[in-house]
Amino acid sequence: MLDDNDFALASAVDTSVVVLEELSLHPQPEVREAVAKNPNTPTEVLLKLGKEFPDAITANPIFNLLLLENPESHFVRLSLARSTTTSESAIAQLSKIEDEEILCAVAGNPKTPLHILEQLVENPPRFCDDENADESDFDELFTAIVQNPNTSESLLLKLSGGSSNVQMAIAENPKTPLSLLNKFADWRDSSMHQAIARNPQAPSAILEKLLGENTQEIRDLVKNHPNVSETAIAIINFIEGKPGTSIELLERLASDRRASVRRLVAAHPSTPAKVLEKLAQDTDPNVPPQAANNPNATSTVLEFFAEFLVKQHQRVSPSNQAIYERSAVQLLRHSKIVPKVLENLLQMNKYDVVSAIASSLRTPPTMLLALTDYQERSSSYIHFLRNLAKNPNTPSDALEKLYLKINQTQHPNTIDGLHDIASHPNTPVHLLEQFAVHSRTDLRAKVAKNVNIPISILERLSNDLEDRVSRIAKQALKERA
Repeated sequence: MLDDNDFALASAVDTSVVVLEELSLHPQPEVREAVAKNPNTPTEVLLKLGKEFPDAITANPIFNLLLLENPESHFVRLSLARSTTTSESAIAQLSKIEDEEILCAVAGNPKTPLHILEQLVENPPRFCDDENADESDFDELFTAIVQNPNTSESLLLKLSGGSSNVQMAIAENPKTPLSLLNKFADWRDSSMHQAIARNPQAPSAILEKLLGENTQEIRDLVKNHPNVSETAIAIINFIEGKPGTSIELLERLASDRRASVRRLVAAHPSTPAKVLEKLAQDTDPNVPPQAANNPNATSTVLEFFAEFLVKQHQRVSPSNQAIYERSAVQLLRHSKIVPKVLENLLQMNKYDVVSAIASSLRTPPTMLLALTDYQERSSSYIHFLRNLAKNPNTPSDALEKLYLKINQTQHPNTIDGLHDIASHPNTPVHLLEQFAVHSRTDLRAKVAKNVNIPISILERLSNDLEDRVSRIAKQALKERA
């Protein structure tokens, strides 16, 4: 509600200068405008109010006196440049003055005709001292021209290569061509996208593009836009994690140019396998892992993801390869991996990955046999050999090779490796016979527990001089009887 007392004070010609200065800061615009019209208001206060109430300043009785006294004063010229009551001829004269504030006022005046705006763009007066001034020096002037309701599409296109401030002003202008808005929408610039979302003429297709930016402010602007579409609302609900996203929309968003959206699609519980196959080959390094971890991921998705890991591993520097090696090890724990995945990951030729393959219950016997030829010059090699020896899929010919390698390895865990072979159900009989007469009691005990040990060897072990070995052998014979 308007404060009648303050308005009356602001309008009264006998109100003191001090009070008028205070009222010029009043929260109600009607009171501030009354101050701008008051002939008792000092010039410096009128200057401050001129941008908000340009016509009130030129309508102030004191203005005509000031115009007669000093028509070339900065205050008079600036007030005329701002006022919509100024004649076109006067605006034309003002547009030639080399003063940035006056030129910006002319450029922003809704009564300034198009031909003057065009002249300011084609041949702007030099209002800076630097002879090498460039477009950035006219940033405020060009922004005012872009925001002028009389500006044209051709001017907007001509200024579209300017500074970011000018470009964002263009993005907000209802006259901006759709081709230019579409170009701006493709930029990964949140401020630009906010500007486009404030354009009342932005079409629904472009608004949908903007929703790739994962910011609440942009989503809110699009939600309240007059051209918002049902698809845009559906995209917003998807990004905000609300249920009900259709398969059709997920398929569309899987091709979104923004990786942040594709990552959300890859992680969505309703994304079908065919879409995940595509996302598992995505160029953004953060998308394929999401696709591989999706509960709908098939063995084909995992194959593509394995190929992606190998390519990335080969592409990056050695110092950055560890992340892909860790991902490979994690992938090997997946229940849906197939031999093709293992073959792909073997190309990394890194110990942690090869060792994980050696341990995997999904590694086929032929591959386990081939892995016995893998060499690693480190203290970890015995652990790799043990991983092979403990894998229940390891075939007998591979166990024979492992026996020889483990025996030749000088390591505190060598005996543990022999335990693994002595316990393995695929260990050849001739090796079991060697273990059965070994000098180490623990090895003979391991053989006695082997589920595939022949009866003849068990009978021999049942008479072992060590009670522990004979007891285990006798219990095994009893269970087989």
